[in-house]
This record gives sequence, structure tokens and C-alpha cells, in this order.
Amino acid sequence: MTVETPGVFEEQARAQLTDQLTSTFADDCRPERVIEAIDRAWKRFDQAPVRDFVPLLAARMAREELRRLIADHG
Repeated sequence: MTVETPGVFEEQARAQLTDQLTSTFADDCRPERVIEAIDRAWKRFDQAPVRDFVPLLAARMAREELRRLIADHG
């Protein structure tokens, strides 16, 4: 079984997510922290053979991580 490499759609989705979450969490998190959360979430799907839902799932995971971070440091 061959694992597909991320395509243009996935790259665009990641860039959009980065812009969106950086803006959404601008008051509470440094942009670097947001990017790190997105990187960690995306990395969990590196070996996923089906890539269709990676942007959606990674977005949810990164958003949850950032919300927890804010709640913990409140």
C-alpha cells in the first residue's frame, strides 16, 4: 500500500487553517504556538492513506489543544 503525499488541496487547507487560527487566537496565543499546535495535529496523520479528512480533523485537534492551553493558563 502506498501512502499519498499531501496535495495542493491539503497545502491550501493548511495555509487557511493557519491564517484562521492565528487570527482567532491572536489575543491569547503567539502565532508560533498556533503553528506548533497545527503541526502536531497534522503530524498525527502523516501515515494516513486517505487524506480527504486530514484538514478537518487536524483543525479540530489544533483548536482543542489551543482552547485547553488557554483554559489552563487562564
